[in-house]
Amino acid sequence: MRRFSIKNKVYQDKIVGYLNYDEQKHEYEIEIPEDVKSVEAPMIMADFIERNQRKIGKEWSLRWVKQRVIPPERQNIGQILRKNGMESYDEFPLLCMNQGRSCQDECYLVEV
Repeated sequence: MRRFSIKNKVYQDKIVGYLNYDEQKHEYEIEIPEDVKSVEAPMIMADFIERNQRKIGKEWSLRWVKQRVIPPERQNIGQILRKNGMESYDEFPLLCMNQGRSCQDECYLVEV
């Protein structure tokens, strides 16, 4: 199991969640600390906070991850994978390579 803090640069690198990745099952789960407000969190996480849910299950956690990596349908995905030493598509190494950064927010991952 690998664990990452999800930090938001806009809020002085506040931890707005934890992403857990089970390497054996290839599954993700997100936990949101009680002190995090919806405005401080990325969009998917904010929706869960507004519903008073602090754990995000596998399906929605994977959706969050997929929003933060190059999609497998990208036109030049083969070239991107080769340049990064990958033989096949796997969102986890791509997520780690860019620290989970997205152009939609100022959040990033740090392994704990």
